[in-house]
Amino acid sequence: MTLVSLSAQCGIGGIKREAPTVKLQIYDGPDYSESDNMCYYRVEAIVSGTPNPEVEFSIDDNVTPLSPDRVEVGVEIGDSYTLVVTATNLAGTATASITLLGECSEEAPEEEEAEGEEAEEVVEEEEAPEEEEEEVEAVAPTITLEIYEGPTPADGLCFYKVKANVTGSPTPTIEWSKDDSNGAWGSKKAQVNLHDPSETYTLIATATNSAGTATASITLSWGCPEPVTEADVPVALNEGGYIVWSVTVMYPHDSIFAGDSNTDQQCRGYMSFDITGLAGVTITEASLSMSPEQVWGDSSFLGSLWIDAVDWGSDPLVMADFNITPYTAIQSFNEPVITCTNTKLKIELQKAINDGKSRFRIRIRYTTPATDSDHQWDGWDYLIEEVVLHVAYTS
Repeated sequence: MTLVSLSAQCGIGGIKREAPTVKLQIYDGPDYSESDNMCYYRVEAIVSGTPNPEVEFSIDDNVTPLSPDRVEVGVEIGDSYTLVVTATNLAGTATASITLLGECSEEAPEEEEAEGEEAEEVVEEEEAPEEEEEEVEAVAPTITLEIYEGPTPADGLCFYKVKANVTGSPTPTIEWSKDDSNGAWGSKKAQVNLHDPSETYTLIATATNSAGTATASITLSWGCPEPVTEADVPVALNEGGYIVWSVTVMYPHDSIFAGDSNTDQQCRGYMSFDITGLAGVTITEASLSMSPEQVWGDSSFLGSLWIDAVDWGSDPLVMADFNITPYTAIQSFNEPVITCTNTKLKIELQKAINDGKSRFRIRIRYTTPATDSDHQWDGWDYLIEEVVLHVAYTS
């Protein structure tokens, strides 16, 4: 009983696991930096958990790591920044955040009261007749926008980060027409996500203070590599077969056959792919895969098997299509298991798409006429439904 109880308490490996906890604490600052008009905070992550959690802070231009659990964060005067931290161990994950304000003194601290005579002088100044405070003139805002990051691809999106450069007194507030970061980068920065290469967005920022309002805009369009789609092109099952020269046209048929017949007549196979769903796309890659349903006789004397791009139009195959022209020879093979990735395949497929055709068609043929007189079928036979034309394309 003692051993069972101990095992239940300790868990795997005899080490008790505890999910992490985390909180953020400012341990120094804010300190004003005149060189860049920023408030600097030093922030520490207070974590617990077993085993010791790994700490990861949100990464941005504002954040500088000081140690694994400490960072320095710069916040521009009048702005704000939300720092996020994540603590992770084998028992789980915890997050915490803190919003830091760009509010700190822009002057060196000189407010400590002097002692002795200096203190008396201060009292005398306080008792002197009050002077009218000098009125500070308000200045209307100005605003310009600049892209400081992007275009950046991420999970099918293309995003930009935009910064507002603002002047005016008192410090203007900024309002964005869109911010897909939900304020994560501060009030003077916004993120715009584009979801499609055809999408554009005009981002508008408005700066406002007591002296007036100013606006600026920037139009953002897709600037990332276009997303690539992969698919198998549908086979037109009833639009294929083979022709035995001067004997018969087997169309439609469930297979394509190339070789010779039992009367030494050449045979050539034909099939179609339905490309109506590829209208307007740009093919980036194409591969044709074929594995024989049956190898007949001995085809070694027939030479190489060629794959051609052909088109016999909207009518069924006829005997004259045995020598169909024009055609494009794509690639030759000497083994029955075929994978064709020749650039000509992509080029011919793209031509068919650009010409507005509904079908892309291929032919298989041998280069040497049959002369063996063995009274049997020789060649390679492929089931049409198992031939695969795989493509990658952009819209």
